[in-house]
Amino acid sequence: MSRKMLKYWMLLLALALVLAACGGGTADEPADTEDTAADTEDTAVSEDADEAMDDEEAMDDEEMADEVVTLEFWHAMADDLGAVVDELVTRFNESQDGIVVNATYQGTYDDTYNALLAAFETGTEPNIIQNFDLASQTMIDTGRLIPAHELMTADNYDSSIFVPAVSDYYGDGTGMVAMAFNSSTPILFYNKEMFAAAGVEPPADGTSWSFSEMLAACDAIQASGEAEYCIALGQVGWYFEQILANSGGLYYNNDNGRTGRATEVAFNQGVGVEVFDFLSGLVADGYSPNLGNTWSDTDTVFFAGEAAMIFDSTAGARGFQDSAEFEVGTMFIPYADSAGDRNGVVIGGAALWLLDSNDDATNAAAWQFMKFMAEEAQQVTWHTGTGYFPVRTDISGNADLTTFWEENPNFVTAIDQLATTKTTLDDGSPNYAVLGGRAGPSPAIRRLIVEAYSAVLDDGMTAQEALDIAAEKANQELAGYNAFFE
Repeated sequence: MSRKMLKYWMLLLALALVLAACGGGTADEPADTEDTAADTEDTAVSEDADEAMDDEEAMDDEEMADEVVTLEFWHAMADDLGAVVDELVTRFNESQDGIVVNATYQGTYDDTYNALLAAFETGTEPNIIQNFDLASQTMIDTGRLIPAHELMTADNYDSSIFVPAVSDYYGDGTGMVAMAFNSSTPILFYNKEMFAAAGVEPPADGTSWSFSEMLAACDAIQASGEAEYCIALGQVGWYFEQILANSGGLYYNNDNGRTGRATEVAFNQGVGVEVFDFLSGLVADGYSPNLGNTWSDTDTVFFAGEAAMIFDSTAGARGFQDSAEFEVGTMFIPYADSAGDRNGVVIGGAALWLLDSNDDATNAAAWQFMKFMAEEAQQVTWHTGTGYFPVRTDISGNADLTTFWEENPNFVTAIDQLATTKTTLDDGSPNYAVLGGRAGPSPAIRRLIVEAYSAVLDDGMTAQEALDIAAEKANQELAGYNAFFE
C-alpha cells in the first residue's frame, strides 16, 4: 500500500472515531440455536442409511451453495421505514433463487457511515450500502466503488429514467456513481385546523413564504391563541443547508465543491447569516420552544397541538398523516427576503453504493439487486409506504400512483417542490446552490452548525459570530481532509 493510501485510510479511521461520538446503533444479536443430540439407539443399518442420505444432502447443499450468491446489504432505515426495506428485500429474494440478500440495519445515517469506515479497516465491509447524501465525496474518494454508471453502460441500462436532480447530485461528471433509491427534501407540515381557526392561509401552490411572510403568519397564529408556539424547530444542520440553498446561497466555495474540491465554507457570508439569524431567531423570539438538536421531540410538540408547524423530511409524510389526530397539510420551505424568490431544494436522503468485492459474480448479483430496488414496482411501494419520492420520471402515469396522489396530496408537495427547483440561472449556467455542497468532511461540518445554534441561543453570540467560529473550524476540517489528496 502506498504511503498516500495508508495516510488516507488512517484519515477514514479517524473520521469514524470522531463520528462515533454522535452515538451508534446496537448490533443485531444472533438468534439462539440449540444442538439436537443424535439417537444413540439407532441400528447399524439405519446409521449407514442416514450417513448415506447425509452425504447426498451435503452434496446437494454444496451444489446449491455454489449457485447461490449471498449479499450483505447495510441500511439506515429504522422502525416503519425499516419494515418497508425488509418488505422490498424479501420481495427480491422471493423473485429469484440465485441471490440471497441479507439486510442489516446499522443505525442512523451517521452510524452507518461510521460502520463502513470501521469495516474498511477490518475487511468486513458489505457488498451494498445505503449511505447518505453527505457521504458522497468520501465514498467517491475511497476508490472502493464500482460506479453505477459503469454498470449501466455495460448493461445498456437507460439512466435517463431518473429524476435529473437526483442523477446530478450523485453524478461525477460521467454519470451516477450511486444508484438512486431513497431521496427526500424538507417540507413544512402544518395543522390545518389551527391555520383555519387563526385565519392563516398557506402559500399558494408552487410558491413559498419569504421569511417575513412566515413570521407574519406566526404572529397571527400565536395571537389567536390556537397554539403556544408557531413551529416546532429541531436545531439540525439539514434545515440550514436547505433553506440556504432555497435562498440561493452556497455552502462551500468552488461552486459548492462541484467544480473543484471545496477548500473553504461560504455559509458565513451574505445570505447564510440571514438564514441562520432567521432560524435561531425562531427559538430566541419565542416562535419555537428550545428543543435542542432533535428530530423526535419536535414531533411530540406538533402532535400535542402545542405548535402549528414543523420542519421535517418528506420521508415522514406517512407517519405524520397516520399519527396526527388532526388534518395535516404540507407546503414548500421558506426563503430569505433578500433572495427575492425561492431557488429550490437539494436532494436529501441516501443512495445505494456498490462496493467492489473483487468477484465478478458477486458484483453482478449486487447490481441485479440495485436495479430491482429502482424498478417501478419497488419505487411505488417505497413512496406510498414512506413519503420518500420516486426517483424515476417514467412512473407518473402509474394508475395506482395517480389514485394514491389524488387521495394523499401531501405526498405530492415534495415532488412539486423539487420539480420547480431552478437548476439553472437566468444566464443558463448551473445553479450550484441547489445542486448541493460536496466535501469529504461534510458530516463533521454539519455538526458545527448544530454547535452554532447553541452559541447563539445559550451563549448570546450573534449569528455572524457563531457562523464565523463554525467556518474557522470547518475550514480546518477541509484542509486536513484535502491534504491527503495533494
